[in-house]
Amino acid sequence: MIRGVLLDLAGVVYEGDHVLPGAIEAIARLHAMGLPLRFVTNTTTKTKQALLARLSGLGLEITGEELFTPGQAARDWLAKHDASPDLLVHPDLEKEFADIPEREKRALVVGDAGEAFTYDNLNRAFRALIDGADLLALAKNRTFKGDDGKLSLDAGAFVTALEYATGKEATVLGKPSPDFFSSAL
Repeated sequence: MIRGVLLDLAGVVYEGDHVLPGAIEAIARLHAMGLPLRFVTNTTTKTKQALLARLSGLGLEITGEELFTPGQAARDWLAKHDASPDLLVHPDLEKEFADIPEREKRALVVGDAGEAFTYDNLNRAFRALIDGADLLALAKNRTFKGDDGKLSLDAGAFVTALEYATGKEATVLGKPSPDFFSSAL
């Protein structure tokens, strides 16, 4: 018995700026079947609202309730653990956490920070961890294929460096975490 469907986005529904052939029709069929449908992504450089706008621009009718992101998983973790974030994420993603109140308990949230992966920012993150912050990885991918078609370092390399430097193990909040998929449903 099928209880629901989880679909990845990049490489499954779209590639770059193009919807893959048959994707719109397949999504429409799944909606018509009445199955719970969720779209999951490890994208950590855009807010959920920015992703929804991009998907809409591609002609995909996906609601906010249907889209589940690592940023959302981090917000859920922070709320559950009554913690505030220290961020090492892409500047565009920072606003996803702007409304979280300051709390005594801290958690370092690491995502694909792109050009923000500087020595100073990594050292600030390291210091937050040795001062007691939990380590949350939005994803732990080693690499990703950029718009130029070439591989680039992803957040996993930096998460692993912070794990090594501090002796802490990251809680991975995005794919392939079983909790990520369970929370999406």
